[in-house]
Amino acid sequence: MNDMIVDVERREAAGKNVARRLRRSGKIPAILYGTGKDPVSLTVDPRRLVDILKSHAGQNTIFQLNLTGSDQKRHVMIREYQVDPVGGQLIHADFVRIEMDTAIEVEVPVVLQGEAAGVKLDGGMLEIVTRLVRISSLPSNIPDGLAIDISPMKIGDHLSVADIAKSDKYTILSDPHVILVVCSPPAKEEPAPGAVVEAVAAPAEPEVIKKGKQLEEGAEAEGGDKKEKKAEKK
Repeated sequence: MNDMIVDVERREAAGKNVARRLRRSGKIPAILYGTGKDPVSLTVDPRRLVDILKSHAGQNTIFQLNLTGSDQKRHVMIREYQVDPVGGQLIHADFVRIEMDTAIEVEVPVVLQGEAAGVKLDGGMLEIVTRLVRISSLPSNIPDGLAIDISPMKIGDHLSVADIAKSDKYTILSDPHVILVVCSPPAKEEPAPGAVVEAVAAPAEPEVIKKGKQLEEGAEAEGGDKKEKKAEKK
């Protein structure tokens, strides 16, 4: 959990024009919802949220919203956010209220530890299939990641959600059969395109020559027959 406090202001007006004016002033629109209460429209400094999203816990960071001009503070998380597709700036955020004594569901990253034996010794390839696993936990017990040791993996081995170590601090909700990582054989070297063409074309040459000889032999035989027929006529 993070003790960070982010100041916000209540936003009364809404609409695209209001949002544009906010962004020009260095703020962005945001909404606070959750725990059965009515949503509240807010404005916030996007730089504060960017710092949170880039932190170690990222979107799972729990922090406090402080309503400017009041003593109201709430534990929240960033549930969703929008980024401008052209400029890459943060343009909107949704906060969800968090009750510190109530378990919540979040997705946490899988952290691979060690080096797979199949990669190190046999030149295999490590393929990451699933990067996030869903868990249920009290807010204060959310791990930054779920560690799993890949060092024993040989070529052909895989690890699934069921291989993640259990903990009394959280419950894993993802399907235990979901594959996380696979150790695949080394990539096969493909022959150069020219070599393939040459190999395919090579048998055609003797065939053509053979047919040529047959044609020549046939011509000679035909010529011999014609000579014999002329001799008979004489």
